Amino acid sequence: MRKNSVLVVLVLLMGISGCAKSHFGVADKAVLLPPDVSQTEEAIASAKQSDGAKYCPEKITQAEAMATEAMNIYWGCQTDKALGMLSDARNLANEAKACQPPPAPAPPPAPAPMAPPQPPARQPISFHSVYFNFDSADLTDSAREELDRAAKIMVDNPEVVLELQGHTCDLGAKAYNQKLGERRAESVFGYLTSKGISADRLKTVSFGVENPVAPNTTKEGRAKNRRVDMVLLK
Repeated sequence: MRKNSVLVVLVLLMGISGCAKSHFGVADKAVLLPPDVSQTEEAIASAKQSDGAKYCPEKITQAEAMATEAMNIYWGCQTDKALGMLSDARNLANEAKACQPPPAPAPPPAPAPMAPPQPPARQPISFHSVYFNFDSADLTDSAREELDRAAKIMVDNPEVVLELQGHTCDLGAKAYNQKLGERRAESVFGYLTSKGISADRLKTVSFGVENPVAPNTTKEGRAKNRRVDMVLLK
């Protein structure tokens, strides 16, 4: 009778063993398991069905691998370590559930406003005086040559404005020389405008005998004073 009872128990155990479940791909080696196993299975299954699965699939994969390793360790009698790993697997699964889509990329920064183009720097320019014969406002050939050069400079530099300053030597009455200085300035004005220079870029003034550049005591000095200076105003 005792022998028959033992046989029945063995048969029951074999039947239970033959129908044993597996968890995370690891076959069970006992009928009862700690609740941590089912809790971990539920957490991973829930994570797989969540919206976060599409954003953090690697966390779910890592949780499953960790749970499988935990079951192997559990059956190797390292219970505490296995339960700790199952807890970590559940945490990963819950993190996966909470995953959100990455933030939309920030729009590119608006381009910095372009500075207005700056005009090219003007190259240094100079104008030379033109000289006149005694008691004359007529342009000489050398004066025309210099004024042609001046006209080209003004064409190339349209912002330039000149003041045409008429001068004389000290021979003759002061009032007469004042008028002579005006006529000399007007001669230069007329020539430059004939070359296409706008009249509003030219101003005329007479200093008569007031501003000599050389002594009026010699012929040479007086010749240097019979002139029109082209002074750069702008």
